[in-house]
Amino acid sequence: MKAEYPDASKFTQEQKEQFDRLPINLTRMLLHCPVPMVQSFLDFGLSFRTGNLDPKIRELVILRMGTLRGSSYELLHHLPAARLAGLSEMEISAITSAKPSGLNEKFSLMLQLADDCSQLGKVSDSTSEKLAKIFSVPEIAEATLLAGFYEMVACFLETTGVKLDEHGLNWGKVDSESA
Repeated sequence: MKAEYPDASKFTQEQKEQFDRLPINLTRMLLHCPVPMVQSFLDFGLSFRTGNLDPKIRELVILRMGTLRGSSYELLHHLPAARLAGLSEMEISAITSAKPSGLNEKFSLMLQLADDCSQLGKVSDSTSEKLAKIFSVPEIAEATLLAGFYEMVACFLETTGVKLDEHGLNWGKVDSESA
């Protein structure tokens, strides 16, 4: 099913408010859903920006899920966020490659978490044991939710046919308006 975007000229005030929070094609398409659902979705997604994870780890997980799902849309918006978080071009290249290499142990383990979530639907016992030696339970829990969230986003994008936006998000603006 490829869906048409809802007509923005017919948005209710509540729909306009949600679209203005994150004015991208994903939000437009989400507005086929009830406004409280869209608001909860945006609240949840944006909550990762201020969660337990180091911003580099957060963006690593998002880039990896986007790569594994072939989501050009997620990569368009999160490559700038990854750079803003401090990931180097070499690290980004490794994270978005089919066979990542050259990353430190923390990054490699979080890549494995994302790979496990995508391939197995859970983090394997072996990966969990390794993660527990370096990361806290709150960090592992959040990284798992993050991987699942971006897996869901990729499914929604592909199913509904959300088109690439003309430009990536201005994350500085998103962060200042979400605060």
